[in-house]
Amino acid sequence: MESVADHPAEVNHRERIWFFPDKFWQATKNMPREQAEALMEEVERYAEAHNVQALSKYSFVFVGDPYKRGARKRTPAPAA
Repeated sequence: MESVADHPAEVNHRERIWFFPDKFWQATKNMPREQAEALMEEVERYAEAHNVQALSKYSFVFVGDPYKRGARKRTPAPAA
């Protein structure tokens, strides 16, 4: 049986996707329920695909280690 912690995506803390429910609630508190649910489904699809660029537009999602001093959202390098 493979441990979840042994999975390469879980080991790389710099690529971990964090979701903050309190910030999601603040961002969606005036939205109709259906719209908030659709937004959550969209965020889940981006997270499953590990689409960091798409996730970076949401204030309630963080890629990396949010507790590391000086942490910032990781965004992909611009195409040269």
